[in-house]
Amino acid sequence: MPNPFFMNSYLGKQILSLVREGDFAHAGEEEAIALALAPVRQDPDQLILDAGCGRGGTAAYMQAKGWGRVTGIDIEPNSIAYATQTYPEPTFLRCDISALAALDEGPFDVITLFNVFYALPDHEAALLSLAGRAAAAARLVIFDYVDPGHYQDDPLMDGDIAFLPNPVRLDGLGEIMEGAGWKLETIDDLEADYVRWYVALVAKIEAKREEIVALAGEGIYEHVLSLYAGLLGALREGRVGGALIYARMSGG
Repeated sequence: MPNPFFMNSYLGKQILSLVREGDFAHAGEEEAIALALAPVRQDPDQLILDAGCGRGGTAAYMQAKGWGRVTGIDIEPNSIAYATQTYPEPTFLRCDISALAALDEGPFDVITLFNVFYALPDHEAALLSLAGRAAAAARLVIFDYVDPGHYQDDPLMDGDIAFLPNPVRLDGLGEIMEGAGWKLETIDDLEADYVRWYVALVAKIEAKREEIVALAGEGIYEHVLSLYAGLLGALREGRVGGALIYARMSGG
């Protein structure tokens, strides 16, 4: 039997890159990166960790725009191979976020996660691992989906699994971060931006139908369109939202 298709697979990331017309798997593409990093000083010498970097477009953009020297990590080996070949300036390594203690790189001055945190089953464990490779005054930037309170009662499904398995619950996040060595600073609501971005994305998926079918087949095209139309509906209904979350190492 063929392997089941998931959006976090290499093929899924290929499709999103095709649709977004760049190597981004997160909402908002370059606009979102610039928005998320607006409060972060640009310093070509500071070290940045892009955790869950996918195909490397976000890491390459950050380094090209002068925010710092970027290391991108991802658990998916083909994505890391592609990023390494395509973007020679950043460093790309295959590594699980839970296994950052094995990294020789760092400590990092800035750590970013763009639509990655929602896919991690244990947020506190991930924050602890990230803290272990963070500089004393490191800044954490999380750009992600949020659960307004009842998402887990009716999650978005991708077959038998949740499409967005673990969106961030904002209530209690400060305590979770504090326990992992971080101090929560601010949370910016991006619900309206996410709706706008996904209206555009669904339209792009429809416009790229022939190319997606050529790459992956008609069934995958219909599957992808259904998933993102469903996500747009959930955003409009308020079942799921979006936010920018900023934190610093405690005591930094």
